[in-house]
Amino acid sequence: MTSSDARRYKRVSLNLPARIVINVVDEYEGRLINISPGDMALITEAKTVVGDAAVIHIKGLDIIEGTVARNFPDGIAISFILSKRRRGLLTEQLMLLTNPDFAEGLADRRTAPRHRDPDSRMVCRLPDGSSLFVKIINTSVDGVSVDAPRRPPVGASIFVGRQRGVIVRHTPRGFVVVYDAMRDTEKTVLRVV
Repeated sequence: MTSSDARRYKRVSLNLPARIVINVVDEYEGRLINISPGDMALITEAKTVVGDAAVIHIKGLDIIEGTVARNFPDGIAISFILSKRRRGLLTEQLMLLTNPDFAEGLADRRTAPRHRDPDSRMVCRLPDGSSLFVKIINTSVDGVSVDAPRRPPVGASIFVGRQRGVIVRHTPRGFVVVYDAMRDTEKTVLRVV
């Protein structure tokens, strides 16, 4: 094997439909042959030159940006331009797709559907009395994901509007709050007078 044939990442075979946009102008249909966290091969009738910019939309995977690394008779190979974080997410997606037995039970375990609410803003109150203005990313009856300028520690109590909750994790843009179930049930108790 020559050094030009050596691949940085192991490729896995996946047969998925793809939409390919070349140089932000030309759009083609195609099919994924194989993929790794660093590159992919596609069957397509796209007319490309090595170095052309490519944006690939693959059903079931993320939108991937890259450049044409080489052409072959019935397709192209794309080398990815991904951040370390996005490459890690792609690696996880590929592991779950290629190891369905391992992936069983690892799906989204949320108990309530999420609703996107991109234009809502809200004030959060922290235990120390300070306020934090946040932008709502999505909400459910169980909690909320917010875009925030700072991230209080995981496990901290917080009021999101009138709902009391606990910060359960940080996200790249903010944090996720799960509402305090005890407080919710107390609201629904009817008292006889």
